[in-house]
Formats: sequence, structure tokens, C-alpha cells
Amino acid sequence: MTETSKVSEQRGLDAQVAVLGSLLLDDSCAGEVFLRLNESHFSGEYKTIFRAAKKLYQEQKPIDPVMVKNIVGNAYTELLLQLMELTPTAANVMAYVDLAVEQAKVNQFQALGMELAACQTSEAALEVLERLNKITAETLRFEVVSAQEGYIQALHRVDEPADYVNWGMEKISGGVMARKGDYVCIGARPSAGKTALTLQMAWEQSELVQVGYFSFETDPDEIFDRLMALVAGVDSGRLRRKTVEELERNRMIAAGANFNGRHLDVIHAAGMTVSDVRAMTVAKGYQIVYVDYLQIVRPERGWRGNRYEVVTSLSMDLHAMAKQLGVLVVATTQLRRPPDGNEYKPPTLADLRESGQIEQDADVAMLLYKRKSDWPTPPRDLLIAKNKKGQAGGYITLAFNGPTQKFQEIDGEKLEECTPSCITHGDKVSPAGLTGTQNLPF
Repeated sequence: MTETSKVSEQRGLDAQVAVLGSLLLDDSCAGEVFLRLNESHFSGEYKTIFRAAKKLYQEQKPIDPVMVKNIVGNAYTELLLQLMELTPTAANVMAYVDLAVEQAKVNQFQALGMELAACQTSEAALEVLERLNKITAETLRFEVVSAQEGYIQALHRVDEPADYVNWGMEKISGGVMARKGDYVCIGARPSAGKTALTLQMAWEQSELVQVGYFSFETDPDEIFDRLMALVAGVDSGRLRRKTVEELERNRMIAAGANFNGRHLDVIHAAGMTVSDVRAMTVAKGYQIVYVDYLQIVRPERGWRGNRYEVVTSLSMDLHAMAKQLGVLVVATTQLRRPPDGNEYKPPTLADLRESGQIEQDADVAMLLYKRKSDWPTPPRDLLIAKNKKGQAGGYITLAFNGPTQKFQEIDGEKLEECTPSCITHGDKVSPAGLTGTQNLPF
């Protein structure tokens, strides 16, 4: 082995030590580490420890020397302690990951170079060079598609089924074109109903795909009270006050079959970072992720900056997460209150609080606000402010039933034809205070 090879090998071992030491010191970095690295990046005993750490991560157990030792055995006790002693801090773990990835590429290049030197025919040499070119292209991280290839791919996509997500309401689904890998923002002023709206969307989507709803403000008990009200059609206020009637209790029991068939997790996410959300998304296999709401997500550990910089970083990280993991990320965000106090004033993208980066990052931006009305519960307008794959600028009017937390699309142009007390009731639209249903002209 040449001196250069020895140096290269030692750099690779140092990177392996630093990554494993970081995992043992602070396993909050595990999601990012396991996303970028696999067993092929490690050698010997280090590979064994990496495999054990990943097993613990997949089982959602803490990664520490004791837990790892239980898997690999007492013979590794001293090595585990050495790994922690040799790692100054876990804060630089991604730099160590980058070094491990880079060294793995170097090792591949060196191995291919030796293969190339041993080739006896031009055909064999060309095969090695093709593999070398492939590794080089992956390292540069860009994609080149020829005109012919692009044409063929576009032609094939015509016959593929549409992969845009269903939002649970016809007009929204027909107008808002979003798919996995997209980043969607839903902005609203306080008490406009952004949590209720996104819960209803998540519920509908969870019939077919795995959905993770990360609630940074509302605890799971309240979330599931809201979902119970939505699904069973019972009064959420009576649920909170423990005063449900017998008929409502029976409807709640009957709703159990619907809950059993859903692929929905609600995560009490207070204190979580985007890295934490990402790690759980990978571990649980979520295809759609809701973040409620953006401005109160915890910055990455050790991150410093003013509020504008923090929110900018959070939005960029969620956007990157959507693209890199191939999941749909839907983040709610606060809108600024109008200076004149008029809560019915239509918002604009400029009203997104604390960062213009949200507008820039989002593939879709929807703004929810109350429509001025003499209804007891004002209808909402959902403005499609940004829509990269579809038409932007229009709005969809939604009736909102506060007790059942249910939104329903209505014809905003026909609101005046209804009585002032109209609100949604169950699956129909009914005057407030009536127990039955009544067909109304929208």
C-alpha cells in the first residue's frame, strides 16, 4: 500500500469513528445520518456498530452505548467508549457524514483504477470507465436528459395515472395540483380555521396513504376530539365539557370502524426540529406530512439568528425535505393581522409572517380567511395564491361548522340566496339551530 493510500484509508476510518461517536453522543442526528449513509460506508467492527445503531433507530429506541452493547455484545464495550472519547462534539456530524461519503467515493475510484490497470482488452476497460463515469455523475449531483429521452418520458407519462393528491374536496382537488415532493403552505390569521382545515384534509388522504400530522401547538387529545367531532358529526364543545348526549355517544361508537381503517398518526411535536420531523418521516414511511405550524417549529440545535432568519431556515429545510424524501409536505403558517384590524380583508402572499422565503419555497400557497357575512359562523374563502402546476388567483368558498369542525365547499356567488343563519351541519348545509337537514341552493 502506498503512502497516499494509507493516508486515504486513515481519513476514511476517522470519518467512520466521528459519525459513530456522534450517534452515541446525540442520537437526534440519526435520521440525517441514516438517510445519507449505509453499511457500505463502514468497515470491520465499525460496520457492526453502525448496523446495531440503525436497528435501534428503526425500532425507535435510543442510540447509546448501553443499548448498542446489548446488541453487539460486551466485547465492544471498550471500542464504544473510545468512539465517544475520540469525537469532540456531535454538532459537526453532517461534516463527518460528508467526509465519509467523499471517502467512499475515493475508495471506489481507487478500486476502479486498479481494475482499469489490470484490464487486458479495450472492452473490459470501457466497462470500467462506464462505471467510473456513473460514479462521477452521481458525485456531481446533476441530471442530464437528452431531447429524445425527454420526449419518450413525456409520452409515457400521458398514459400514467394522475398522481396529484386528493384534498378531500372536489374544487380544491381539481384546482390545486400538488404531488409527492411538493411543498405546500396554508396561511391563515389566528382563529381562521387552518388546523381544522388541514386535519380534514389529512383525514381524507389517510384513507389511502400514510399521513403524519405533526402538531406543534395542539396536544393529541384535542386533535382527536376534533377528529371525533368531524368523523362522528358530534359537537366538539360537548366533547370537551364531557356533556355528550346518548345519540352522540352512539355515533362516536359507530365511527370506530372509520378510525380503524385510517393510516394517520398525530405527533405531539412541541420541541421538535425539522431534522426530527424528517427522521420520524423516514422511520414511519409517511407519504404526506403536515406541520402545524411553521413559525413555532424549533430551530436546529445550535442554530443562531433573528426571527426572520429562523423562519427562513425552517421553510428552506421543509422544502428540501419534501424534495429529498419525495413526500408531500404541507405546512400551516400564520398571516399578519391587518393593520386596520379588519379580519375580513383578503390577505396576500406579502402577509406571510416573518419571512418572504415561504412564498419563494412553496410550490402551492393557499390563504384562508373569513368572508364578511352576517352568518353566526362566517364562511371562509380559500385563495389559491400560488400554484406552480395549475392556475392561481382564484378562490374557493367554504362553509365552516364550528361544532363539528367540518368544512364544505359552497357556491360563494349564491350565499345571498340563503338565510343569514346558514351553517354546515353534518354532510348537508342547514340553518343553525335545526336538528334535521335541509337542501339549500348551493
